[in-house]
Amino acid sequence: MATTGINKIIRAIDFQFAGGKRLVLISLIIAALLTTVAMVSKDVGIVGNAVILAVFAIAVPQFLIRYEKFRTLKEMEKRFPLFMRDIIESLRSGMPLHQAIKAASRVDYGKLSDEVRRMANQLSWGMTVDDVLEQFADRVKGSKRLFTSIKIIRESRASGGDVVATMDSISDNSNVLEDSEKERKTLLNQYVVMMYAISLIFIVIVAAINNLMIPIFEVSGTAGAGMSVIGLSNPCNVCNGFECVVCSWFETVSVYVFAVKDPTSIGAYYTSLFFFMSMIQAFFSGLVAGQISDNSIISGFKHSLILTGITFGAFSILLRIGLLGV
Repeated sequence: MATTGINKIIRAIDFQFAGGKRLVLISLIIAALLTTVAMVSKDVGIVGNAVILAVFAIAVPQFLIRYEKFRTLKEMEKRFPLFMRDIIESLRSGMPLHQAIKAASRVDYGKLSDEVRRMANQLSWGMTVDDVLEQFADRVKGSKRLFTSIKIIRESRASGGDVVATMDSISDNSNVLEDSEKERKTLLNQYVVMMYAISLIFIVIVAAINNLMIPIFEVSGTAGAGMSVIGLSNPCNVCNGFECVVCSWFETVSVYVFAVKDPTSIGAYYTSLFFFMSMIQAFFSGLVAGQISDNSIISGFKHSLILTGITFGAFSILLRIGLLGV
């Protein structure tokens, strides 16, 4: 039953590069092992950390697979007008469509070449042009531009229309859309830069608060007149229930990431708190940047990985040079 469930999960994902199924299967096994070991330990902190690591182990491979598919479709969209032009020239020379596709399979269209060669092979096996185009449309349905273009060509053939004129119009429109997308990216790149600037400014702000403000409000004993100075303290020292799970994450970051000697100190607590805040802010800023630049959340994950990496590195450097009070 467990094997059947894993196979169903794997089949539900659309893979576009070799080794995708193996990668996801390995990630599922790792996640299962982490969760099992955590459950056996019966420690709340270990269970919480194991769940987080298991989520990352499953999510990261799937992101890589989906991002590779996104990149492939984008390159295919760029090469598609050239493919259409070659088909049009062959048709105008008197060559039938199936022969034109076979002739185009010998031309390099980047990522699109694999699909063109696949169509040519299917035609050589005796499949009809309509069936080949239908299957090609299904394989590229993740791209609205390619899917719609192939569907228009099929409808033109079925209705007896001028296929050459239809392809010519599709090629011109694809070029116009590609130019418009390039112009849009050029205009919106400044906002992508702004997302990066916001993340860096956020790091500077939390570093300033951590280094300058928190020491002022720390508990420092008693005042000269015998009155106690009320200030901040580490809330993890009196945690209960789920709070202790969160505190265990903070202590883990303090000890194993930042090598803090006393993870129960107030400085260690707020450094970890600001670290998680910065990582969350960087992650979602990256998603916004991807939506702005490429109109895709999948592309946003790329920016999220870059920003979270910058954030992690910045905190490590600031801690090592003493600009974060711990």
